[in-house]
Amino acid sequence: MKALIEKVKRTIDQHKMLNDGDRVLVALSGGPDSVALLHLLTALRTDFDIALATAHLDHAIRPDSGKDREFCRALCNQLRARHALPLRFHSKRSDIAALARRRKFSIEEAGRAARYEYLEFLARKYGYTKIATGHTLDDSIETVIFNMTRGSGLAGLAGIPAVRGKIIRPLIDCEKAELIKFLDRNKIDFLKDPTNVTMAYSRNKIRNKVIPVLADINPAARKNIARLSGIVAGELEYIRNSSVSAYNLAVLRADKTKIVLDLELLDRYHEILRKKVLEEALRRLVEAPSGLTSDALERAVGIIAGKSGGKAPLVSGAYIEKSSGRVAVAIEIAKHRGFRLRVPGKTALPGDGAFLRSVVKPRETVGEFGPTNRSACLDRKMAKNLTVRSWRTGDKIRPLGMRGHRLLSDIFIDKKIPEFERGSIPLVVSGGKIAWIAGVMVSDDFKVTSNTKQVLIIELCEP
Repeated sequence: MKALIEKVKRTIDQHKMLNDGDRVLVALSGGPDSVALLHLLTALRTDFDIALATAHLDHAIRPDSGKDREFCRALCNQLRARHALPLRFHSKRSDIAALARRRKFSIEEAGRAARYEYLEFLARKYGYTKIATGHTLDDSIETVIFNMTRGSGLAGLAGIPAVRGKIIRPLIDCEKAELIKFLDRNKIDFLKDPTNVTMAYSRNKIRNKVIPVLADINPAARKNIARLSGIVAGELEYIRNSSVSAYNLAVLRADKTKIVLDLELLDRYHEILRKKVLEEALRRLVEAPSGLTSDALERAVGIIAGKSGGKAPLVSGAYIEKSSGRVAVAIEIAKHRGFRLRVPGKTALPGDGAFLRSVVKPRETVGEFGPTNRSACLDRKMAKNLTVRSWRTGDKIRPLGMRGHRLLSDIFIDKKIPEFERGSIPLVVSGGKIAWIAGVMVSDDFKVTSNTKQVLIIELCEP
């Protein structure tokens, strides 16, 4: 037991998994890996000054799956009593088969997605700083083989990362056989999932058929695949560091919803480095993005290299767009229906913390003025019941000094405002008419004249 505890401790130290005072949520299925993980972290809790809690997700795949939940609950009760631990137990039942049908996932993919969503939800709600899962060296080897069958790139050959954000995997250097031996020697009960032996799931086929055949070809196959993963992981770290440097040079502007990149500089990068910069930008916008394919990256670099603009998805909810000589990686933002502008006062805008500040002043105190990029002066009598909303197709405005109206889309083109910027530009609206395209243009219908008694001044403020 001591040797295994020391091995896990070395892994935790090597990958800097834990900090003093961490609140660790342990994913507990009841199987040998998660049970061993909970016992080992319990033994190490004082070494790292951590507090533990557990979470069990019932996949509802088997009719008797509720027994797994009760086993995990009983285990936590035993540890709580034996070690005087404040060990909280969370559980939830989820219809994974129905989820798989809705999202068009395999049962394995749906189960994985549901588990991580539940763990992340609990971490946010209860303030857990780390999420510990029981992935082992065997799991990482299986992942490498599975990724090879899918035509993965280098990242897929690196196996399961020891740390990903707040997710830690203290058993990633341990073989499952070691854990079973540890549990048997210490007479610790665990569950055996009958679905682990069925050939209906890809990973089970790899575990029970492919790996034994590879071991027949070369008895050191498992060890060599693990070594390959380590080599690739090290090289990826070097590539990632180089990519971050290239990314930092290419960034022109970044906020919570989009990252604008230097198109001229990207054009000079090697195609592989372009892809890495795009991946880095995506990571900055989307926590632990999944589903980024080589096809999506090929389309993205094709847009960068193309003569005209274009737009293409990268992963669900995120895309790349080239427009008006600029390129951006951005996340989809739902257009808001609108909200009231506070007059006077501050009105927060969706996104990165920008806001509108408004004040009303007598005309004679304003003096000489003219519209600027960041502010607008409107006739208060005309500008009533103001709301703020996003741009919509077909929106029109009457520009200052003009009798007729112009489409906002034409104005954006004239002003060389890229499409990825347009949705985040706030429009100030009164009575269905656009009074101000924030930072762009004031409407002639709301201009200050010699008859104006009060002036409404609105300023677009950065966070």
